[in-house]
Amino acid sequence: MIVRDFDFEAQQQRARRIASKMIEHGLYSRFGLNTTKRLDKAYLGCLGELAFTHWLEEKRITYKIDDRGFENRNSDDFDFLINGKKIDVKVALKSTTNSPNDNWTYGYPQEQNPISKDFVVIGWVDLLQEEIGFYGWLTGFQVSKSPVVTKNSFKGYSYRTPNHEFKWGLMNKNFDKFIDNLL
Repeated sequence: MIVRDFDFEAQQQRARRIASKMIEHGLYSRFGLNTTKRLDKAYLGCLGELAFTHWLEEKRITYKIDDRGFENRNSDDFDFLINGKKIDVKVALKSTTNSPNDNWTYGYPQEQNPISKDFVVIGWVDLLQEEIGFYGWLTGFQVSKSPVVTKNSFKGYSYRTPNHEFKWGLMNKNFDKFIDNLL
């Protein structure tokens, strides 16, 4: 699902502002990155969350976001709370001209406790095409049952922390069913 009618340029600026505030308010860097790289990583996540917000608002779905600071915690408890269900939105930078496919793998950080989320939505940000898409979703329980690895099995790069890794093909791509699970 590609997010449509999303003002990419304006939302990029907004995502940078939000990411800056997150870092100012103590956002934990589990990778030990410098401030610039932390900002880039947080910005990408914020951009994905803004696109998901846009999609929820188009669907007229009421939600809450966890916007508390990070002074006393390492990460947020959820990105979106809908009818008591916690949703974590994860996006990766799309670095290829190939479309996402079921053989790609995604690593969900073990330390982010996937079982504490009801649903995890996975997508990509394509900065060249100025496009954000969501490939699919799965439950936090499904993620927690995925093997913990330190190396991406599809591309071979090392993860910076242990990750629950799963193929994109494990995800449900039916977002109408996702909405049904929320309401």
